[in-house]
Amino acid sequence: MDRRELLERYEALGDERDFVAAKPLYEQALDEAEDARDLCDFGYLLECHGRSELRHAVALYERAIELDPAYDKSHYQLIVARAALREPERAVAVYELRAAASPGEVREHRFLAQAYLAAHAFEKAREAADAGLALASDDAALTASRGEAKAGLGDTEGALADWRLALELEPEDIGALYSSAFLLEREGRVAEAAEAWQEIIAWNEARGFELQTAWPKQELDRVRGVTT
Repeated sequence: MDRRELLERYEALGDERDFVAAKPLYEQALDEAEDARDLCDFGYLLECHGRSELRHAVALYERAIELDPAYDKSHYQLIVARAALREPERAVAVYELRAAASPGEVREHRFLAQAYLAAHAFEKAREAADAGLALASDDAALTASRGEAKAGLGDTEGALADWRLALELEPEDIGALYSSAFLLEREGRVAEAAEAWQEIIAWNEARGFELQTAWPKQELDRVRGVTT
């Protein structure tokens, strides 16, 4: 079979052997001469493979949750993977039921807020975060999620304020600082975005995380307009 027949089979059947056979054929064809259709088809082959791998990841996260329901990271990764598969509503449905069954559990509000954020349901995400904060006003994760919701709703200053507070509440979680850097750049506040990247670099260096400074340094150079 030629590469296009293998792509068609892989799309229809999902047999990994067809992917393994098709990939080098596309690579060889594109090494010889770039062709718009081959570029598109090869991209689609990789996209199909990526979705297949994501579904495998979802199954692993779900199994991890079964084995250890108290391990929060599996829940968050499941939410992200569902969104990547363009199925955020499936995670929303799961965590809506969980939150309704345990309205006094702060972690369930955390999960639900993240599921809504992944679905771009920003008003609902803010409501979920607020409901959790009514139970635990000093919860850093919910404060950061509320910031994400505010950013999605166009409240830039509110988002930045929540992220600053989240960092104060939990200095060892740097996620809010990354969110600030991205939002500031989107808002055209480049100098402030550069300052945020410098803070990220300093945070990592202070903890000896040299590897984790590589990408922030690239981003700092980029926002400053530096080319290498």
